[in-house]
Amino acid sequence: MDINALVYGNAKAPIPPRPDIYIDEDAESQKRTWPLSRPRPLSAIAEGREDLDETLSTSHAATKSKHESYDLSGSVFLITNDGNILSLPMPSDSKHDPLNWSRWKTLGAMLALGWFSVTALTVVQAASLMMKGINRDFREEDAKPWTVETLVTAPTLFMGIGAFIWVPLSLALGRRPVFLLAALVNFLATLSAGYAETFNQLLLCICFLGLGEGFALTSALLMLIDMSFIHQRPTAIAALWSAVGLFGTGGLFCVPYLSDQGLDWRLFYHTWSIPTGAAFLLAYFLAPETYFKRPTVAFNGLILLQSASEKLTVFEDHDKSDLYRDLPEFPIDNPKGQGIMHLIGFGRSPFASWKSMGRCYLQIGFCFINPLIFWVLVASSVNFAGMMFIGTTFSIILSASPYKRSSHQIAFVNLSSGIGGAIAFLFVGILMCSVLKYLSKRNKGVREAEHYLIGYIPTVFTGALSTLFYGLAVHYKWHFSVYYIAYGLNGFSWVSLSIGNTLWVTEAFPRWAAPALVVVGGGCYLLSYSMSFALVPWINAHGYLLVGIELTVLQVVTGLIAIPIAFWGKGLRQRIHGRWANERGGALRPV
Repeated sequence: MDINALVYGNAKAPIPPRPDIYIDEDAESQKRTWPLSRPRPLSAIAEGREDLDETLSTSHAATKSKHESYDLSGSVFLITNDGNILSLPMPSDSKHDPLNWSRWKTLGAMLALGWFSVTALTVVQAASLMMKGINRDFREEDAKPWTVETLVTAPTLFMGIGAFIWVPLSLALGRRPVFLLAALVNFLATLSAGYAETFNQLLLCICFLGLGEGFALTSALLMLIDMSFIHQRPTAIAALWSAVGLFGTGGLFCVPYLSDQGLDWRLFYHTWSIPTGAAFLLAYFLAPETYFKRPTVAFNGLILLQSASEKLTVFEDHDKSDLYRDLPEFPIDNPKGQGIMHLIGFGRSPFASWKSMGRCYLQIGFCFINPLIFWVLVASSVNFAGMMFIGTTFSIILSASPYKRSSHQIAFVNLSSGIGGAIAFLFVGILMCSVLKYLSKRNKGVREAEHYLIGYIPTVFTGALSTLFYGLAVHYKWHFSVYYIAYGLNGFSWVSLSIGNTLWVTEAFPRWAAPALVVVGGGCYLLSYSMSFALVPWINAHGYLLVGIELTVLQVVTGLIAIPIAFWGKGLRQRIHGRWANERGGALRPV
């Protein structure tokens, strides 16, 4: 029997209707089933070999060097021997399964995510371009115990805090309710900022804007992963990050025009409440629930079990096993008995669990001490420090002698960073996807998580060059166009690094996808907030040239040195476990 043909729909034999089966994750480990003949890798089944049982001991041993990681977390058999890409994970029969959505429904959800992420990033950074008007309206004594500059640094702190709130909460309520809540918070905070009468009121509103941006940096990526097959994820994640880099950072170009050159900050927040309000409406009408637990599928006496790390195992049930129990339909497929919150579109996902939320925080702790995740956090923080080095000082440098550029010309520097982020899509979304397919074919169709690490090489070099060029330009008073090039390289580096981080931590540790994103995303911004206090004293002590060189060296060391460690640590990656390692609520595919 050609199991692969039956599974992926190209069998000539008729296939009976498949009931959808629910699996109890707490009791699953206590169930007993009998594997069909012997456990076998899907790659061998895909080759259509009927004599597998007789040749298993020799043929499988001969290919063990190529497929030894098949059963390991982070390695997925993705390309068959005839070059076809498998669409994994397998969709269920439910119309609410995000992998069964129509193209327009999926594009609508992506539009809602992209619009929210863009508008949230622009508004959270806008205060730095309106300090002239803010300093005019609030004196230093009005800001005590804070300083006026806190309006620029505080959002970074709350972006990190938001990551630790939204992701676990999405496991307790579902992705859609949390998305709506974040979009509503962003809209109300933007509108309220325009009416702030005191410094503390404005600071509070901007802190809430940071919380909203925390959703865009983490939970929005999980929603995108929910909606895409494995082979589609690099392109989808690259598209979202690049759109945010281009339009979110590039949108800062509009801030001087919407705030009378930074003098009327209230006007900007009043005006920007329109796009943030539109983000909430798009989220409400175009973003369905994506958090979905796909059950075990059974037909013809076979049980097709997908693991949380997106492996497929075929079992034969000799007796009536307790592995699964039939359900007539998914809870969300039955409109009867739904409460008023579901009817108005704010209902909790039936797959959500408060227990999963609690365990997510425990897994976050394990991810912090996981060396293969921690090095990503350190490398990201150093790269973001380079972005802060350029982003928080270029306006001061270009507005002073010998440049004395106008605010319009200075704003174009932000646009160059956005263009760099857009170019990152061409590199990661197109070029790297071709390389990934080539590497998978060379590896007999198995895609390893380590394949994604190739994206770090140009990322590290462009980030290092950006800080080096910037330090040299400031010290030697180079032409102002060099600042555009430096920030453009930095924008490319940051967006490419963000894409690579998302793919690496979720594919290398698919059972810990959600908590790993919290650590890499939220932890990076918490560390960056701490670095912001040291940046000015560091520049005053060492000067722009030396700081630029030091950041260049740090980026190369933390980036390129750690990449081979991750390759060598492949065995370590498979041995990292904790008490709650088998919790699937935050997995790529939470069965």
